[in-house]
Amino acid sequence: MITSRSRSTGRAWASRIDALAAAGTQLTHEFATANLDADALGVSWAGVDLAPAWLDIAREFTEHWTHRQQIRHAIGRNTDPEPRALTVVLDTFMRALPHTLRRTSAPIGAQVQMIAKGTAGGTWAATATADRWSLAEAPSGRPTAAVLLDTETVWRLATRDIDPADALSRAHVQGDRQLAKAACQIVSIIY
Repeated sequence: MITSRSRSTGRAWASRIDALAAAGTQLTHEFATANLDADALGVSWAGVDLAPAWLDIAREFTEHWTHRQQIRHAIGRNTDPEPRALTVVLDTFMRALPHTLRRTSAPIGAQVQMIAKGTAGGTWAATATADRWSLAEAPSGRPTAAVLLDTETVWRLATRDIDPADALSRAHVQGDRQLAKAACQIVSIIY
């Protein structure tokens, strides 16, 4: 039996859904017309006080994607298998690698690679310079340390859905284990 209270509740939810749809449309328009190289909000986990708009937008996308996966897992579904979105998510998350290594000492030119295996995978390298770590290539191109993980473990590590020690135990590590351990401290969310 439908009561006036249930009709009222249904209208309230419909109103909220409409408001979310309108906000989503407005946000999509703003992102589509944004100057991607202009300064935008900072991305703390990447160590950037003012970030280019593309990184701020990508951060927003990773938050949406991550929360969607958490909902999928809560209802017993696996991570969304669509690789294009995960490729963007992983590439965005790896922007945190130099910031993660900022307190890690290494000789100039030392390189730490994070390798995500899978259809959405890739390789990211942070290189030690005189005063910081950078995503630029190392002079030799040969990594001092390489951490090979599956894509599922990488995104869960970056969002702290998996503990760094657990991720390291799953990793295939080549080279300097201490640098690999430091790289597994990556956090690509506000934590």
